[in-house]
Amino acid sequence: MKILVVDDHPAVGEGTKAILETEKDLKVDYLSPPFDIDNLELQNFVEYDVILMDLNLGEINGMEISKKILGINDQVKIVLYTGYDVKDYFEEAIQMGIHGAISKTESKADILHYIKHVVNDEIVIPYDYLKALLKEPKRAYEESVGQQALNNREKAILLEVEKGLTNQEIADKLHLSKRSIEYSLTGIFNKLCVGSRTEAVLTAKSKGILD
Repeated sequence: MKILVVDDHPAVGEGTKAILETEKDLKVDYLSPPFDIDNLELQNFVEYDVILMDLNLGEINGMEISKKILGINDQVKIVLYTGYDVKDYFEEAIQMGIHGAISKTESKADILHYIKHVVNDEIVIPYDYLKALLKEPKRAYEESVGQQALNNREKAILLEVEKGLTNQEIADKLHLSKRSIEYSLTGIFNKLCVGSRTEAVLTAKSKGILD
């Protein structure tokens, strides 16, 4: 099995590579910065069984890279490999064709377990996320009111927008890249069917999403 680790921190990338390669019959490559378009176009992502994709890659977002890769070949299996709460990214990732998310804090055994499921085109869903998902209103009802639920990360961003912070200020406060904030705001606008930051805040407050 061949795995690619994409991470902007060499210690994390090389560390993950070293840990996973202790497993027999597992070959792991590490893709280091820069993560610009020219560099990415030179990579043959199709040769890998699974790609572990960091979410925050500095100036570019891991989801943006994943979207470009899947646009070229939608058979590539990508898993978000993040230090953030994976539950905040699951729905958005799956909608994009990404095979879920796994935390960097997981053990080698859990990461391998997840990878093996992904190879078989399966996704391991965190229990807490599934439990919360089952409690949400049905999708048909959400569509009838023209709204999809915002995840915790999107709510946190919208709270900072309400305070008047710029995208860069929000990025600094939440320890994300500016691109990540811009990407999330686009998702928020689409979910709330609005076209501006002000509309997003007002709509979220009127629907009880923000207090």
